[in-house]
Parts: sequence; structure tokens; C-alpha cells
Amino acid sequence: MNPTETKNPYLPYPDGTPPHWGEEMRSNTFVPTAVQLERAEALTRFNRWAIYVPLGVLATAVVGFLIYLLILAVWPPYEDTRLFLSGVADIILILFMLPVVLLFGLLLAGIFGGAFYWRQSKKETGEPSLQNKYGRLRLLLWKLDQKLSTVYRKVDQVMPKIAQPVMRLNATLAYISSWLGQLNGRKHTNS
Repeated sequence: MNPTETKNPYLPYPDGTPPHWGEEMRSNTFVPTAVQLERAEALTRFNRWAIYVPLGVLATAVVGFLIYLLILAVWPPYEDTRLFLSGVADIILILFMLPVVLLFGLLLAGIFGGAFYWRQSKKETGEPSLQNKYGRLRLLLWKLDQKLSTVYRKVDQVMPKIAQPVMRLNATLAYISSWLGQLNGRKHTNS
């Protein structure tokens, strides 16, 4: 570039020529960019303050509470303390048993639902011969595939209708932003 020429601020490269990408691509060592390192540092900071510190505080509180309950169980100051500990133990047991009860309830509902579906599919006309030929599971998967195909067709019809206003809004916002940027640039050059 000739030193007498002025640099165009809108060129993507400072000296007007692109870097040698081929040489960078040949090396096997990966060097993260400054932006990537900054993002990693920001993620580490976020994880520290939004995840690790609250979990540490919560875990410390739970462990402290359990140690307090253990001390109360070993050396109860009053006879009523044993009743309190019994109630706390019952609450903890109930809380730990709820997921197991829900899991087995869902399993039981699935068994009854499968039995009901199996009985209903045998009653339908025309399907027993298809069931004998292809099997119940394959017929069920085919029905599911047909339902999903109708959903996909609906999505393909609706998405362009949703995308057009969003694209128009983004184009309008970009136009306004560039227009304001040009006005701001002219304002600074005139003063």
C-alpha cells in the first residue's frame, strides 16, 4: 500500500491485504484467540459466582444442619427433642421416597396403558392381520411417524410466515442503526 494513500477504515484488514490463512491452517497447534480466552474467563467467573458459591453455601448449610441433628440425637437436652428428631427423620424419609414412589407410579401407569393399548389394538378391524404381519411395535412406530410427519408439514408451512416479519424487523433495525451511525459520524465531522 502506498504511504501517501489514506487508509480506508471500512476495510476488514488494517493493511488492506488478508493474512496468510494457508500457513495458519497447516500448523497442528491450536492457539485460542483473545476473544475465546475472554469468553472462557467470563464463563469461569460466572460459574464461580452463580453455581459454585451457591452450591457451596447450600452444601455447608445442609452438612451443618445434619451435624446439629446428630449432636441433638446423641446428647438431647430435653425429652421433647427426641420427638422433634423423629419428625425431622420422617420428613427426610418422605422427601427421599417421593421420587421412588413417582417412578414406580409412572411404571405402573405405563403397564396399565400398554395393556389397554394392546387390548384396543386387537379390537380394531383390519389391524390384527397387519399386527400378525408386521408386529404391534412396528405399527405403533408407523403411526407415530405419520403423526410426526403431519407436525413437520405444519412447521414447514408456519415457519416462513413467522420468519418474514422477524427478518423485516431485523432489516428495519439494521437500517435505523446504520442511519443513526451515519448521522452520528456526520455530527462529529461537522464539529
